[in-house]
Amino acid sequence: MPLIQWNNELSVGIASIDEQHKELINILNTLNDALEEGQASQMLAEIFDGLAAYTVKHFGYEEALFALHGYSESQAHKNEHSALINQVQVLRQKMLDGDFIICIEVMAFLKEWLTHHILITDKAYSQFLVDKGVV
Repeated sequence: MPLIQWNNELSVGIASIDEQHKELINILNTLNDALEEGQASQMLAEIFDGLAAYTVKHFGYEEALFALHGYSESQAHKNEHSALINQVQVLRQKMLDGDFIICIEVMAFLKEWLTHHILITDKAYSQFLVDKGVV
């Protein structure tokens, strides 16, 4: 069963960003499945690295839109992105150290962070960008 199931509540009303969020959710679900199946640390590291890389790509996309359209809350949003990128690196190492409890905590953290970020932080900018013509 997926850790996070995409639904319309998670949509920010911007197709390009929704597609990126769906990809993040898919990668997170793949990581969760790998953990549940007890896959080797190398496989977990590759999936986790893919998640981290895609997160950076997605954040860069959002931040470029903020700069292009003059989003007033851009810096606070960027700070949240930076904090997650740093936290992901710490969590990756803990997961690779093989502590199953840490793995469960990592997945719970990532699920909570991603859903909260989409539902609260990203939805805060969605109408602003829609009004600027971003689709």
